[in-house]
Amino acid sequence: MKGIVWFRSDLRIDDNPALTAALSSCDEVLAIYIFSQSQWELHNESNIKQEFIFNNLTQLKDSLAKLNIPLIAINTDSYKTLPQDLSSFAADQKIDHVFCNNEFGFNETVRDQNSIEFLRKNNIQFSSFNDQVIYEPGFLKTGQGKPFSVFTPFKRRWVENFDINFLELAKPLKQKKAPSIQSDLSVLKFVKTHSTNIDLWPAGESVALDKLANFLHLKAQYYSESRNSPILDGTSRISPYLALGILSPKRCILEALKLNNFELTSGNKGICMWINEIVWREFYRNIMHSFPKVSQNQPFQDYTKSIQWRHSGKEFEAFYAGKTGFPIVDAGIRQMLSEGWMHNRLRMVVAMFFTKNMLHDWRLGEKFFMQHLIDGDFSSNNGGWQWSSSTGTDSAPYFRIFNPITQSQNFDPNGEFIKKFIPELKDVSIAQIHQPKDDLFSSTNYPAPILNLKESRLRAIQAFKDAREESGI
Repeated sequence: MKGIVWFRSDLRIDDNPALTAALSSCDEVLAIYIFSQSQWELHNESNIKQEFIFNNLTQLKDSLAKLNIPLIAINTDSYKTLPQDLSSFAADQKIDHVFCNNEFGFNETVRDQNSIEFLRKNNIQFSSFNDQVIYEPGFLKTGQGKPFSVFTPFKRRWVENFDINFLELAKPLKQKKAPSIQSDLSVLKFVKTHSTNIDLWPAGESVALDKLANFLHLKAQYYSESRNSPILDGTSRISPYLALGILSPKRCILEALKLNNFELTSGNKGICMWINEIVWREFYRNIMHSFPKVSQNQPFQDYTKSIQWRHSGKEFEAFYAGKTGFPIVDAGIRQMLSEGWMHNRLRMVVAMFFTKNMLHDWRLGEKFFMQHLIDGDFSSNNGGWQWSSSTGTDSAPYFRIFNPITQSQNFDPNGEFIKKFIPELKDVSIAQIHQPKDDLFSSTNYPAPILNLKESRLRAIQAFKDAREESGI
């Protein structure tokens, strides 16, 4: 039997169930990667993420070659044309079975359903596996048999049902038969438009595994204390590798548990906290599976459709450039523009400032992040923005609004992070770094605040109250 492994968001050899299944059941295996530039643009995939994908595909090609598996890149116009292109290629290569790992999102689900129909017309089987979650999507339910919409009880049920055997990793075998086709990535054409430092993110599975090991052995035990400080670099920074599936969640959890006596909720607080973050990713994927509307540009909280979002081109321009006049917000944005990545605490601060203080539509902020992040992960990014804007599942109460100045004082007390990304303020004293006084704006060439925090907070609360009243809540 001849099979294809269709790589998507799983660019790795380690713990790849689709790859392992194909090698176990087929005499000959080919690997493909199908991409669409127009689809990437439709999904707001950043230019730096596209470059990261191409760099990792080159690494994947070399890794697969050691297993005697060729990797062929296929260009398609969109998700609408993909099923036909996949089926045609499979038929030309006399393929009997296509294997892949599931992706989450409404468009991806429709794409796969259409692909299955086209393949069946050519008598080609299709098998998919779950590599991004520990449990089958939708398996964990409340006592009433409904999908969870709050993280804490979801995590509790996740732990209650956990078995260490769930972390059994898929191990691929080298195929003995020489491939009938050669690797070919020639259709991958990348045009660089970003100015981000891609050298911060070296490609390859071995790099990702090293980053994971270094974090777990050197930083994880302090994670609960250092995770909120953007200057300490106390996080793992493996999110780009998780987003593309260069690392699997199972591998991450297993390696963490090895250092914590296989305890999920006791032992080292830092390791437990970090595992918690991996489970958050699974939670948001379950939300997308159980509530498809969230991947169709809709809020989870229906009443928030009535919110009267503001629209100020001048404010957008200031925000997108990191020139709002609020140093911690601007530093976070400038970090993203410089590194293609933003510290998680700052993602919440920035998103809440945009949606609450500025009272701008969360979907515009979500899009802005996706267009610049190397670790742009739709379910996590969508979940984070909906949480911050109080439109989503398990979201912050609408009246909970971070004060960016207080956040700055708490998590960057000496202003080191601000000074790193806002050189205009490098000589400003600690006393003024979080909220420069009016007389400093002209001398530092740093812009004055675009809004009044107190007034904007009251405006946001009123907008939510009005929406709730209109919806009869």
